[in-house]
Amino acid sequence: MKILLILLSILAVILVGIFFLWLSIERAVLPRKATIAFWNLSDLPLIKKCEGYIYAARSVWYLKPASWAWFMRRYRSRESGETYHGKVISKKDASKLINLQQEVFLTDLEHVVTYSIARDIVLQKPMPSLAVIDCPCRQQKKDYCKPLDVCLVVGEPFVSFAVEHQPGKARRIEVAEALQILDAEEKRGHVHTAWFKDAMHNRFYTICNCCSCCCLGMQSYFRGVPRLVHSGYRPELDPSECVNCGNCIQICPFKALGESDEVPDIDEGRCMGCGLCSSHCPKQAINMVLAPERGIPLDIEKLMISEE
Repeated sequence: MKILLILLSILAVILVGIFFLWLSIERAVLPRKATIAFWNLSDLPLIKKCEGYIYAARSVWYLKPASWAWFMRRYRSRESGETYHGKVISKKDASKLINLQQEVFLTDLEHVVTYSIARDIVLQKPMPSLAVIDCPCRQQKKDYCKPLDVCLVVGEPFVSFAVEHQPGKARRIEVAEALQILDAEEKRGHVHTAWFKDAMHNRFYTICNCCSCCCLGMQSYFRGVPRLVHSGYRPELDPSECVNCGNCIQICPFKALGESDEVPDIDEGRCMGCGLCSSHCPKQAINMVLAPERGIPLDIEKLMISEE
């Protein structure tokens, strides 16, 4: 009987803890409308729905362990990009996702997002539905890159969920402001990435603008974890236009360009096709061209046409 009472007491403490956690996140006893929509989005297992709920509502909490050195030393051997990964995209392709006016239902995009799970793009009305949130990666650091509000949530119910559950850190925006954020981040030398996650119902849900110093996804990639997918583009340099100013070498976050006597050397193995070298070239000596040997771009317009 004594053991039973102890077990019941432990259970009661756990249930009370869960209830107060629920209140702190939902700020209500009953679930919000966006919570119900998020929960009913797919037939994910219960544990994955709970993970997605915490991730979407409190992404700073969720990602916090990745900033703990002792945790990463223990976890590194099991680290994988299979369930949580990003596709490097050009500013032009990111803008197409932002501007999209028609519904999209693209599943099993393994030829674009080369993982066995979490590779769907499903965007439904109302469209476009956009929000900007404070970057949860940058919030892990005291000396973070500014500004904070650079991560773009795309599509419902993710936008409504973020706005309802992260007041003060998330807000709805129009297309024009989203494009301005992309432009500003491009000028800062940050990489545009489209993110997919199993706990987010195996879908695309956000465009992040990543810096190599703060972004936990990029840091994971630099540790050797295949968490990022190549954009499907590669830089093509015109030697007759290049003045060897070194801008492209300095701006490349993947250290794919090196100094040379006449024109920079391009290490195609390191290059992820982000296009920053091209947009930062004062002489327009670098053009981004298709690189089918590295992958297929996430050009939503072309993908939709190919599915028709």
